[in-house]
Amino acid sequence: MNLLDLLHGQLKRVSASKGGEYHGPCPLCGGNDRFHVWPEQGEHGSWWCRGCAKGGDAIQYLRDVEGMGYKAACARLGVEPMAAPAANQIPAQRQAQTFTPTQVAAPEDIWSTKAEAFVQYCHDQLLNNPDQLAWLAARGIDAVQVVKFRLGFNPANAWRERTAWGLPVEIKPETGKPKKLWLPLGLVIPVLADGLVVHLRIRRPEGDLRYFVVPGSNRAPLVTRRDAEAFVVVESGLDAILIDGLAGDLVGVVAMGNDSAKPSADLYPLLTQAAHLSICLDSDEPRKNKSTGRLESPGAKASLWWLSQFRQAERIPVIGGKDPGEAFKAGVDLRAWVLAGLPPRFHVKAETKKEHHDPLQPGRDHNCPEMAPGNAPDNPEERQGAAKETGTGKASGCHIVTLTDGREIHVVSDEQSWKELAGQGFLVFSENEMKRLQVAMAGCSEDARQGMINAVLDVKAVFSGAYIRRGGEPVTVGVFA
Repeated sequence: MNLLDLLHGQLKRVSASKGGEYHGPCPLCGGNDRFHVWPEQGEHGSWWCRGCAKGGDAIQYLRDVEGMGYKAACARLGVEPMAAPAANQIPAQRQAQTFTPTQVAAPEDIWSTKAEAFVQYCHDQLLNNPDQLAWLAARGIDAVQVVKFRLGFNPANAWRERTAWGLPVEIKPETGKPKKLWLPLGLVIPVLADGLVVHLRIRRPEGDLRYFVVPGSNRAPLVTRRDAEAFVVVESGLDAILIDGLAGDLVGVVAMGNDSAKPSADLYPLLTQAAHLSICLDSDEPRKNKSTGRLESPGAKASLWWLSQFRQAERIPVIGGKDPGEAFKAGVDLRAWVLAGLPPRFHVKAETKKEHHDPLQPGRDHNCPEMAPGNAPDNPEERQGAAKETGTGKASGCHIVTLTDGREIHVVSDEQSWKELAGQGFLVFSENEMKRLQVAMAGCSEDARQGMINAVLDVKAVFSGAYIRRGGEPVTVGVFA
């Protein structure tokens, strides 16, 4: 039995590849054609709704939609439930493990010099290769990301003397001749540290060895942002670049290269101090463990190590494919997926940035100029126009967000800025007000959400002292508090 059997023909097939994909109304939020089912993914199929961002396997479906307990859901599907550990016993795989991260040595200078020249050559080749750019675009990686991460394309297999790259001589046992350094045809994915190329990975278009690491590379992972508050941990560098383009304002992404790689000494403190870690190692087909005979998912098994090491880590498997790249091609909204795995406070941050078909869709986000009280125009419309043109100072922690209807709101972090801008007739919200709006709109339909936002904006426009105190009664007229 799989998910299609549980749904009794309620869905329509939209794709026949990889076991098929089906769409239909979501049984949780009611959104039409937002509910996706992949019946051949996993043991009994998987599901995801791009409206409410809920998803999981068939057991999770029975628990979320039909309200079943875990054992009842397993019985419905005809599978044996996993035995729970004793109340006073922590499962061995979840016990904290002693881990000492190792230092990653920088490559030899001559290797970095050669690698830099190779990366630049391949980058120029890619920028002039429409077919390869189109292949990347189909994976959600546009020209901006290509330039940002210096992706390249090596148009032909090449061999170089190892000593020319600072590598030791190696002899082929079958011929007794020195080995050459192979630079295969394919997509070049570099990792840079302090402006230097330290790691080269080449994705070959065909062959058993799909990803080739150029000898001399160190083990440094690709990290899209080191100043992020939260990180998504994936395996593939291309997946990291994809997520960065869609949700780089929300998270940093770490591409470990494979499921068994561990953080280096310079990366480990960064992850330890992060507010949240979403672990998304590939969901490959289950493999039989030779010692136990049980089927195990490599990504799920490897994720246990991360959960045992980092208290703020949570496994957030991707829906719609084994990795983010496959999910993107299947139509999954990866930004919504990233956001669904983050703590609630990140949702407020995303609300002022993400593109969304409602009145709070931002067109741009830029520093908010603070106008001197004596220079503010009398007409409110003139004030808003002057705010765009004035460059005299900046309100502390203030940003302007342009709405889809052309109006602009000022989001501030301190009371003084709120009072000054509200007194001048601007549409101004504190960060706390934005959080309360988020709470008040939780679970609302899109129409209800738009109506609520418009009502709040109308009140703000008429009553410059209106302040949102709590989600239940979103607007009261009063002072900043």
